[in-house]
Amino acid sequence: MPYNDPDPTDPNVLVGVMLPADAEATTEMAYVFAEEFARMGHDRREILGLFKNPFYGGAHGAYKALGEAAIQAIVDECIGAWGRIRIAVSDQPSADSKGRER
Repeated sequence: MPYNDPDPTDPNVLVGVMLPADAEATTEMAYVFAEEFARMGHDRREILGLFKNPFYGGAHGAYKALGEAAIQAIVDECIGAWGRIRIAVSDQPSADSKGRER
């Protein structure tokens, strides 16, 4: 077989499938996307941008299926629940064996 021609009998070939989903499943999927990014600290503008960007196929598909007003309501709800969380990583000063900072 040529290098770029996939072998249909190869079990490791990636295969994408479309699964039918109703409006309820699409709404739940939109909530999952919005909640995940709100929990990571993204703001409303960033999350709405994600839904509007065709590069993010799942989120953008939900945006097209549900409409902008529904997505804004979902994002606002998730930001209201999780948007106050901010993750900050800071290093603690190291101490010597007597508890003094170095």
